[in-house]
Amino acid sequence: MAIIPAGMDSRNASIANQIGYGAGQVAGQVFRDLPSLLLLFFMTTVLGIAPDVAGVTIFVPKLLFGTIFDVSVGILSDRLRRKFARRWWLLAGAMLSPLAMILLFHVPEGSQTLKLAYVAGTFSLYMAVFASFSVPYLAMAGDLTSNPSQRNVVMAWRLVFTAVGVLVAGALAPAIIEMQGGGQSGYEDMALVLAAICPISLLIAFFSSAKTAKVAAASDRPALADRLSFKKACSILLAPRYSVLLLTNLLQLTGAGMAYASLLYFLTYNMGRADAFQLIGVVVIMACLGIVLAQPLWVRLADAIGKRRAYIAATILYLLTYVIWGFAASWGSIATFALSFVAAVGNSGWTMLGFSMMSDIASEDEEHAGLYSAAWIATDKIAFALGGTLLVGVTLAIFGFDSAKAVAGLPQSDSAMMGIIVAFAAIPVTLNIVGAFIFGRWGQVGDKEPAAA
Repeated sequence: MAIIPAGMDSRNASIANQIGYGAGQVAGQVFRDLPSLLLLFFMTTVLGIAPDVAGVTIFVPKLLFGTIFDVSVGILSDRLRRKFARRWWLLAGAMLSPLAMILLFHVPEGSQTLKLAYVAGTFSLYMAVFASFSVPYLAMAGDLTSNPSQRNVVMAWRLVFTAVGVLVAGALAPAIIEMQGGGQSGYEDMALVLAAICPISLLIAFFSSAKTAKVAAASDRPALADRLSFKKACSILLAPRYSVLLLTNLLQLTGAGMAYASLLYFLTYNMGRADAFQLIGVVVIMACLGIVLAQPLWVRLADAIGKRRAYIAATILYLLTYVIWGFAASWGSIATFALSFVAAVGNSGWTMLGFSMMSDIASEDEEHAGLYSAAWIATDKIAFALGGTLLVGVTLAIFGFDSAKAVAGLPQSDSAMMGIIVAFAAIPVTLNIVGAFIFGRWGQVGDKEPAAA
């Protein structure tokens, strides 16, 4: 059991609070994963847009507006926490998320320029809505408990509901598209269903956190001279204890984003599966099982050897799985399901422990918890913008992926097939190796806490 530092209030969340908080991640995961898994594929195979152009169209709003919105919401939620608890941001997200989800896939008929402009505009709105609830939601984790070990459990519940969100975005959404006959109408119907699921998730988190949500005391208000400036914000975020963890997370999430966004391409072209939309549902179900079943393992391992070492162990498991998976296109669906399960075990480990270590840092500096959370969420979105859209789109374009052939249902060239493997496995593995080395060499957070006397 970790020692609670002197002067820190002892807060412990009930199991109901933990589960209710975790439920909010369903909406967060759907909003996070859907563009990476389906939007690029939708633009290239349904709208007929070249992969590099489609990648840039998604990347720019995600990088520019996503970062601006995340940081703005983070700083604003820090300043307003003396007036109302962060949970109220979830209510705003619950009201706006259906609109953003529906608009994104209801692309009007017209020229390619019109379609590109529409996707860029609606995706900018999508990112604004995502920021409105995702940043305060993550910052709330520090309000639930002051115990670093229990924070692992809170984040484990969050990862359990991450699995539910992955299931919705990665299995339910493609299944709806397939059942509705594919094409744009299939994507539109899918968006309607997800637009109903996301606000329910956020409302559960909103109501379940009513008793644990904190409003800062008025006496905690900083002096005007101490208000957060750009220079001070940079100094806070660039402190090695936080910045090394953040850089590691950026590299690994970029790799994970590339692997995730390339999955449908890998199943469709490298494995030659005409039923890729059905197959991906089973792949995602296996991944969700891996996420859920692995959480007790990572909680216990982190308690035994420390979060930092457990994080590196999870990263190594994840990257080794993709080393194998890149050569497994001809191994059949059973091997694919098994590899998906193992990869998810590793992925869920470094994801959960990364969130937990970030929350440890934020809980030690609650005045800037929103800033830490904003930078973390912004990094997540930047990484998935880089990996899940831009780098995959550019890689496929370099290796000659032909969108016209994709729309017509024709096979791709051998070079394009190699490009898919590079995007799906080679680059993600490299990024995870670099991330594990950086954190293992310079990481300053997550070492095993001393046992209580």
